Amino acid sequence: VLVRALPLPAPVSVVAALAVAAGAGAVAGAATDLGAKGAVLGLAAGVCALIGLRVASYDYPSRFVHMTAGVALPLTAAAPAVYVLGRVLA
Repeated sequence: VLVRALPLPAPVSVVAALAVAAGAGAVAGAATDLGAKGAVLGLAAGVCALIGLRVASYDYPSRFVHMTAGVALPLTAAAPAVYVLGRVLA
């Protein structure tokens, strides 16, 4: 999600964010017993986080609510899906 803040065209930043998420998952998978499945899990977490970020962008009643929702919604969207995928891949 942090990669989306870079001044890049929207499609490029989405691809870059997903690549970074998959890379982070691959690194975490190498450090654990997931191996290459960690990249899939990281990619799935990145997709969920980007969906949550998109949903949070519709919440604009105030700057405070927008800033807190911009953090909370991506995490809320990603956590259950990543848990289920982690159980399936493990």
